[in-house]
Amino acid sequence: MYRNPFFLGWNKGWSFLFFLEGGIAKIEAKGFGISITTKVKKGESPLESADRLVLKEQRIRKSRYYSWVKSINEKTIN
Repeated sequence: MYRNPFFLGWNKGWSFLFFLEGGIAKIEAKGFGISITTKVKKGESPLESADRLVLKEQRIRKSRYYSWVKSINEKTIN
């Protein structure tokens, strides 16, 4: 399969692949050891889809990080 990666300037470390699967436009993001895929929503450009996908993943990662930090702080207080 021919790869057509493009990059978001604000978020280095991620590469994206826009492709059709069963007639449905999808986008795949790879970076930091993970790979995530989503459908391109109606009326959305590939750049907007990539931005939405990475933003969601960053929120999840931040949430996990802060949960971890909170658990570490609780252990040191007790």
